[in-house]
Amino acid sequence: MKNYTSSLILLPVILLFISCRSHLEKGEDYFADENFEKAEFHFSKALKMDPNNWKILYNLARCKEELEKYDEATSLYTRSLDQNKNMATHLGRARCYEENGYYEGAIMDYSSALRMKRANNFEAFYGRGRCYIKEYEYYLARADLNEAIKIRPDHVNAYYHRSISRSQLRDNRGALRDMNYVLQHKRDFRQAHFNRGIIHQRMGNWRNAKSDFDKAIELKLRSYDVFVRRGLCYYELGNPDKACKDFDRAGKFNPTRAKQVKGKYCS
Repeated sequence: MKNYTSSLILLPVILLFISCRSHLEKGEDYFADENFEKAEFHFSKALKMDPNNWKILYNLARCKEELEKYDEATSLYTRSLDQNKNMATHLGRARCYEENGYYEGAIMDYSSALRMKRANNFEAFYGRGRCYIKEYEYYLARADLNEAIKIRPDHVNAYYHRSISRSQLRDNRGALRDMNYVLQHKRDFRQAHFNRGIIHQRMGNWRNAKSDFDKAIELKLRSYDVFVRRGLCYYELGNPDKACKDFDRAGKFNPTRAKQVKGKYCS
């Protein structure tokens, strides 16, 4: 009788374990198939049965991140870290902080990941480098992006971000080399054309700068900056009429600043 009673007590626990395991496995399968909504459903079910399981918390956080529910993902990553501190979870929370514009928090998590594993940790170096740019820490950004490129010398976007840090540090030649590399591999990257145009301007290469701004505009970049900068190229190349037309176009995006520019160059 005692064994029978013990079996009855254990049966619900066993069934709960089996059900939780089933939802966890289904969630993993759906996540692998990039069906993140169904994966989210099954991981949520599993978490109700085992609310302090760091792995389930982590997997559900990954789903939330893929579904761009960054606040929910951050909370889940934090709960997972409370149970088990590991590099992947720090990287996940760092990505969510970065997406939400909390760059200081992202830097702390990327740094935690690097303390756990520094060698060949491309994601942590590259992510922290991006965030340092957002925080205007260009020397630190360049150092991290150098490390990232050592690990992944073919990663085009790492060169793009290093070019930005180099440009801000007035390393124009280095910035230009990096942006040339980017555009060799991504010819229709309009923001890269715009940024290379700025580098050419700083070096006094007005014709090359105009060519890049032309391409950026051809690729549908529309902003105050791109029209003002191309207008300045026209002005330096001896075509003030076209310059003033571009300043008028810039006025659609920032009338006050465009009026000031026109007052200086078109009076």
